[in-house]
Amino acid sequence: MLMHAEVLNMKNKLRKPAALLLILVIFVSSASAQSISLLQNTHQYSFIDYSANFFQLPEDSNSFQLFFNKFSDLIRYGNKELDIVHVGGSHVQADIYTHRMRQNLQLFTPGLRGSRGFVFPYKMAKTNNPLNFKVTYTGQWTSCKNTRNTENCPLGLSGVSLRLLDSTAVIQIVARFDSTSNYDFNLVKIFCNKEQTFFTIHFIPDSVVMSSGYNDTLGFYWLELRDYTDTLVVRISQPDTVKTDPEIYGFSLENSDPGVVYHSAGVNGATLQAYLQCSLLIPHLKALHPDMVIISIGTNDGYTKNFDPEKYYSDYKQFLKIIKEAAPDAAILLTVPNDSYLYRKYINRNTATMREVIFKLAVEFNCGVWDFYSVMGGLNSAEVWYNNGLMGRDRVHFNKQGYLLKGDLLFEAFIRSWERCLKSD
Repeated sequence: MLMHAEVLNMKNKLRKPAALLLILVIFVSSASAQSISLLQNTHQYSFIDYSANFFQLPEDSNSFQLFFNKFSDLIRYGNKELDIVHVGGSHVQADIYTHRMRQNLQLFTPGLRGSRGFVFPYKMAKTNNPLNFKVTYTGQWTSCKNTRNTENCPLGLSGVSLRLLDSTAVIQIVARFDSTSNYDFNLVKIFCNKEQTFFTIHFIPDSVVMSSGYNDTLGFYWLELRDYTDTLVVRISQPDTVKTDPEIYGFSLENSDPGVVYHSAGVNGATLQAYLQCSLLIPHLKALHPDMVIISIGTNDGYTKNFDPEKYYSDYKQFLKIIKEAAPDAAILLTVPNDSYLYRKYINRNTATMREVIFKLAVEFNCGVWDFYSVMGGLNSAEVWYNNGLMGRDRVHFNKQGYLLKGDLLFEAFIRSWERCLKSD
């Protein structure tokens, strides 16, 4: 359902560079003052090491310098789109702290919103769906995940796939309005296996589609709409005689507005080995043309009493080679996992070892590092966060307040690192 005309008119006014003077004022103001103003409620916990909250960049930081220069140009001129792709496990699938980061980036400069970006309808796979978009559907579907080692199915960036078992089905995704961001789009990418089987995809209503087609190189069907909408409704149909079922790997809800697009994709329980099984990861990542890739994988690799740092290093190295192949010019940020407990009762000492591996790989692959483990407080800081009402009882996952704080800390680290690049220019 298209949004009301008056809402569209209001949003289209925001898309115009009417706020250019304000943008320029913000840019020439002190970047430090910006971060303090936006994050004044973040610095209230004595156990957090705020002095460590920045991206530790490699000596050859050209990719980050290029990225932050693009970010500066976006703020100065309002004529660019920056794409960030964040990949991880359950922390990312929930899309609380990643969505907080998305909101902070898109609110940093008035009038430069960007689009919603990549989403996966987790509800259809019978798992937790982010609360910032709504999914309804018909038809019988079966799912495949990269965490199920016994399954042999093609997977991509989302790490999850959906297979339609019926002859027809309808999927509806509503990019819900929240308190800070109204997401709409006029371009849809549907990652699917359309090149391998015959099925049709119709946008409802079909009259709003201006053009459509299939990118057989990167594996997505695209729909360009005549106007902006906040709701995707597609009908997928296949003949009863077809033996190969349609498969859906995710959607990207995009528009032509300048701003930061923050794509996120995560799978509960995913390890590096799980993502190495995703044979479609390279084309899907290329389709999003990321300027930065953030990798938050490791919590599940280290959730064991028999942690093997050599295997973790080997798997991570192989994964980074894939990322480099898919996005050779992108800035790559590795995030150190949070402190946690094993089986709710043992202090997890594996994270400190993973931290060492991550810093080693960062040097080898010219990646940046967000050392959240140290920012959080280091060994056994999970207990401190739990006692302060920021983590769940498992001392692995955060509660909503904790995730929002983590998102604010990631944004602060981003802004601090951008400030440093500005000063080094």
